[in-house]
Order: sequence, then C-alpha cells, then structure tokens
Amino acid sequence: MKTGLDILRRNQFCRALGWASLPLFPMFCWGVLEYYNFGSLTKVLGFVRSRTGPVLFGLLVVGLAFVLVLLVFRRAAAACAVTGGISFGLAYINYMKLALNGNHFFPKDVQMAKQAGSLLSFLSGGLPKWMGPALAVFLIWCVGLAVLGTALPRGVPLRPFCAASLAALCLVFCADGQRTIAVLNRFDIYIEDTRLQSINYERNGFVGAFALNLQSMNIKPPAGYSRETMEELLAEYQGTPSAQENFDVILVLSESFSDIREMPELAFEPNPLTNYDAIRERDNCYSGRLYSNAFAGGTVRPEFEILTGLDSELLPDGATPHEYIKRSLAGYVSHYKDAGYQTAALHPYLRDFYDRSRAYPLLGFDAFYGLEDFSKLGELDFKRGYASDASLERIMESVLEEMEAPAFLFAITMEGHQPYDPLPAEEQTVTVTSGLTQEATQTVTTYTQCLYDADQMLGRLADFVDRRERPTVLIFFGDHRPALLAYYEAHDENDLFLNMVSYEYENMLVKYSTPFLIYANRTLDPGLFHGRTENELSTYYLLEAAARCTGFQETPYMELLGDFYQIAPVYNDQLNMPLTPELEETIQARRLVTYDRLLGEGYTQ
Repeated sequence: MKTGLDILRRNQFCRALGWASLPLFPMFCWGVLEYYNFGSLTKVLGFVRSRTGPVLFGLLVVGLAFVLVLLVFRRAAAACAVTGGISFGLAYINYMKLALNGNHFFPKDVQMAKQAGSLLSFLSGGLPKWMGPALAVFLIWCVGLAVLGTALPRGVPLRPFCAASLAALCLVFCADGQRTIAVLNRFDIYIEDTRLQSINYERNGFVGAFALNLQSMNIKPPAGYSRETMEELLAEYQGTPSAQENFDVILVLSESFSDIREMPELAFEPNPLTNYDAIRERDNCYSGRLYSNAFAGGTVRPEFEILTGLDSELLPDGATPHEYIKRSLAGYVSHYKDAGYQTAALHPYLRDFYDRSRAYPLLGFDAFYGLEDFSKLGELDFKRGYASDASLERIMESVLEEMEAPAFLFAITMEGHQPYDPLPAEEQTVTVTSGLTQEATQTVTTYTQCLYDADQMLGRLADFVDRRERPTVLIFFGDHRPALLAYYEAHDENDLFLNMVSYEYENMLVKYSTPFLIYANRTLDPGLFHGRTENELSTYYLLEAAARCTGFQETPYMELLGDFYQIAPVYNDQLNMPLTPELEETIQARRLVTYDRLLGEGYTQ
C-alpha cells in the first residue's frame, strides 16, 4: 500500500520542484554570508551592482562547495544541512566579531571557538537581525528535501571519482598560492586589499575576503631579512645605562578609555573627566593622543605593541599577536625584568582569553593574575558584570606594595567594556544631554558613567603615586575608542568621524586616537616630547617615551625607536597615512625586527 510520502515522492511536479530548488540553495547561503557581512540588504545590493567579479567568485565558490558536499553525501537534504550549517556558522562568527571589536572574521578565529561563551557575554545589540527567519527558511528547505527524498541516483559510479577530483582541484589551488592569487585577480580580487580588513570585506564580500585571508596567513620574511641586515640595522646603537634611580612603573590599560566630550552636541553634568583634566596640567605630567590600530575592540593588538615595541601589523590584520609568541620575546617587559625588576600583570577576566596565560611568561612577566586568581589578592566588586575599576585599583595598590623594588605592574581594566546597556538610576552619577535617539543616548550615558569611574580610578592612582616614597611613574592610556551600539550607530548619529565608512586620513586620526598620560612623583625629563600636553605617538612608542622620561636604561632597539619617533611619531596601517621614503624606511625596519624576534632567527634578541 502506497503511503502519502510515497505518492509525494513519485509526483513528478514535487520531484522537479525539489531538484529545481538545488541551484537556488547556494545563492541562499551566499546571501546569508553577505547579509551579515554588510549588515543591510541595501549594502548587499550595492555590492552586487558595483562589484560583479567578487559576486561571481562568491557564488562560484559556494556553488562548488555545495556540489562537492552533494557528491559526497548523495542526499540533497544532507548536502543542504552541511553547506547551510557552515554558512550560518561563518555568518554568525563574522557578525559576532564585528559587533565585538569592529574586525571581520579571520581564518585563525576558529581557534577562539572554545571561548564562545565569553565572547557572547560581550555582544551588544543581541543576535543578528533576521537570523531567526533565515534559519527557519533553511530548516524548512532541508526538511522539504528530506521528505521528497531528493538524492543523486545510487548507481552513479562516477560520483566518488567526481567528488575526489573536485576536492583535489580545490587542494591544488589552496596549496599553490600564486595560482590561487592569479584566479582571484581574474575576479578583480587583489591581495593588497588585506592591508585593511574593513576595505577587504567591503570590496570583496565575505567569500572573496576570506579567500584572500587564507593566502595571507603564511607570514613571509620582510624583504632583505638576514643576519647581516639585522646587525647593520642596530650597528650604530649600543644602549645606554640608567641615568637615575629606577622608578617603579604602573602601566594601566583602561578599557575603551576616550574623551567622550569630543563627540559633538553632547552635554555632561558633572564633567566625567575632572581628574584627567587636573593631572595633565601638573608639571610632572606629559600627556596627549595615543594612536592605536584598534577601534571598538581588539585590545590585544595595541597591548602587544605597547609591551614589546614591535609592529603587530606585520601579522595579518585581525590576527591575535599572542598566538605567534612561541618563545621568549624581547620587549619592554623582558627589559625591565633583565634590569632587576619584579614584573606582574593583572587582568580581572579569564586567564586564557587572547592566549595571555601562555604568552605573558614568554614576554617576561614573573606573575600573571587572571580573574580566577583574584581571590588570592583581594575582593573584587562588579558593575554590569565586570570587575569595577575601584576594586581593581585597591588590589593594584596592595600588589605593588608587596612587590620587591623595583617593580613593573601592568593592569588591564574591564569596567569600561561593552555592551553599554542602560544602568539603574541609582548607579548613574553623570547626566548626559544629547540630540541622539533614545537608545543611542542611553548607550552614551552608560559609557560616560564608565569613563567617570575610570577617571575616579585615575585620581586615586595619582594620589597613591604622590604618597609613595619610592620614585614611581604612572602610565595611563585607553586602548581604543568604544563600540557604541552594535554597528556604532551612536558615532554615526553625531558624525564624530564625519563618516564611519570614510577612510580619509583626517577621519582616521580621530577614529584611532585615545588619551594617554605619564605622571610621576618626581620631576620627569621631557624625553621624546616637545611639550607637556598635546603630544602624539603610536602605541609602540609609549613605553619608550616613559623610559626616557624616567631616565631608564636603553637597549639598542629602544634607541632606534627613539630615532624613528623623530621621523614619524604617528603611524599605523589603519590611518591611511600618506607615505614618505623616510616613513617607509621606519616601517620596514620595525617589521624586520618584529619578524626577527617573533618568527625569525632572533638575531636582535
């Protein structure tokens, strides 16, 4: 007796409908990937109209992947489930990373899968828009094909051969970088676009950008790398001894610390940065703008540059520098340790996040305390689910007092981290008046309260430095500007950067700058600086500037950095800065040393 299912499967119209839907499924998967890459249907349609080559490449890649899976599994429902599942997974990872730190998905990000729970806690804006309905369509499609029994015939002897041939062809192109690049070029996709991932994903779409990133994962030695080149680079530098008694060093990375007052058409009561304003006016303080290569997230990149003086932009844009630290790495932490300092780091978040627990000892830290270790140090209070700046500051004082002199203490705060959800009225000290939408105003208000608390922490730290008998220097800075709503709508609304998708140099200088100050309980030497305020420097110069302010001993590479500062105090790839021959020379030299110490032979260690 025939069942309804048998009748359905033998119905020619239904069978034809199942087969006819298969060519549309890769297009559906491609649409999912690109929608969550661009963030809106309007932008996807603009991409389709203006970038025919990358669009065809993306459709071709997804289509070939689907055919390969279909040849392997035979059943259309299984092929759709696998291809669609991977597509939705990649789309969600890309969305999540973009919402977290403004960077798109990078192949190495799959290593962060074990930290997915931690990453989800950072999300602002919730789950992607329309992903629920898209998943429903996906599931209905798979179930419908399963009900219809759409599948390749069992007696197709060429099916395994075709699957193996297609897989082998893909492997050949993945293994042969030059051949792959030649194919990408035919679709108007060029490796130069990987210099900035924002441009890469905007010009090439998700699939094209991902293909380019696969090619850029293998880091090649910079042109001219050799023992002779490295020895010649540092030949004229011998290093210098300390000019005075060693200072204890307190280095504070204040999460998302920036000057919110720069945003137009906002008013605050009271001033959220009173301590910052007062301290930077003191005679024993130098301050200005720090230029980071991160925006709205990605703390680990400026963190790496500050601790090492090296150039994270040698690495693929979006990669985590700590992943590449496989051996002891010469930098500022190891330099302080070699000079007899006790070195420690505090971060009230998961020890393993960004691979810090493994990388920090290799950087030269004697001790690293993650969130799991703070019960040994003191009690943390929490605000919005993150350790408060006030409680972290108390523990910092306690840890520093127990460290043997001289001491180098590095702390990363967490209170200022996104998401900036509305606060209860009793927790809101600062009132913000703005012409923004209600949601954006609430986000800015919460962020401003975080700034107020960070500023209070800064004031207490300065008082602590003043009370100490030992020479002590406080280096306080923001790692990047904040993510205000999932796609930074608050920035767009008040036009802080003129245009969030503009890559003009003047806009990038605003987008990638944060405040810094160097304050001590002794008179500081100007060092690299030409004035007490309004100084400008890139992240990799910060500890060199502090070392010169305190008369600390110099290594040959530190001396080289000091000379480079005089040529170009500010540079990173994100700025789209006009290049000069002198600037290009400094970039090449820093990347040579970075490669040598991180991946090369270690001639400069």
